[in-house]
Amino acid sequence: MSDRDIGVVYAEYSGLKAGTSIASLWSYHTLTRDPGRRDITLHADGREEYWLDRSDPLLNTILPGTHVSIVINGGDGWAAGRTLATSALLPRACVVGPVTRSCILHVGKSVRAVGAVISPVFAFDVLGVPAAELVDRIVPLEDVWQPNEVERMLHFHARHEPPAAISALRDEVTARMCGRRVGPVGRSCPQLITTQGGRVSVDAMSARYGVSRRQFGREFSEATGLPPKLYARISRFQSLVHALLSTDVSRWASVSVSAGFYDQAHMINEFRAFAGSAPTTFFRPHGIELDAAVTRLRGRPSEWPGRRELPPTPDR
Repeated sequence: MSDRDIGVVYAEYSGLKAGTSIASLWSYHTLTRDPGRRDITLHADGREEYWLDRSDPLLNTILPGTHVSIVINGGDGWAAGRTLATSALLPRACVVGPVTRSCILHVGKSVRAVGAVISPVFAFDVLGVPAAELVDRIVPLEDVWQPNEVERMLHFHARHEPPAAISALRDEVTARMCGRRVGPVGRSCPQLITTQGGRVSVDAMSARYGVSRRQFGREFSEATGLPPKLYARISRFQSLVHALLSTDVSRWASVSVSAGFYDQAHMINEFRAFAGSAPTTFFRPHGIELDAAVTRLRGRPSEWPGRRELPPTPDR
């Protein structure tokens, strides 16, 4: 068995987040790949599993995003930074704030982690810190929660499988998520921008809420930690990443207009601004030399069908 047979499974727990205001519940764990394993596996309980090779750029990068993540790591240590030289070890339990610039991520050989992603408008309720103080920061969870609570969660995670650990983290988060400080703009506008893939007008949004552009920008930034225009740009970038992952490389040029860009050049420039390189460069496997003539680009082309086209696979 070679090292290339060992990868990481990223799982989304849609069923466990149902009925909550949590944006995402996920886990990462190291796995040896069975010969017949598909790149995407859908389970009867709603869990979605995605196979990632160790060289996959999505496993080695923290991409820009508008939300706040709580991460509990029970495997080897993770490190992150703008460059290899500036990478620093992350706390076992940490909070990752809204990200405006991509970072390099090192996850170690043994991967075992769970996380909860929340809208930035809930940051103060859940963490006691406004989202504006978390932008482009990774802070220890014990800085915002009681250290004994964090220690209890780490201990629980070490003794239980991901679904149980995810359920425990969900309960901790939802118990704090009451939305006391969320005003009219924060209550619905960020979700609307996300749903629209960032393809919105700030003027139209301010008119929708019956306030001036300046007042809208102030209320939006207070709720999310980011100016509305930047929030929309990052949302559009995230939508673009998902579109590229589900489209053959040969058809990437057609994605630009549908994703809200003027043309392909505009799309490439925006992708480079947030990810640090053009899509065709970013999606190549990290850390290994490959012959581009015989190896297709990563980017989840044909073997990653759309979720709606893939029938559920029963649990084994």
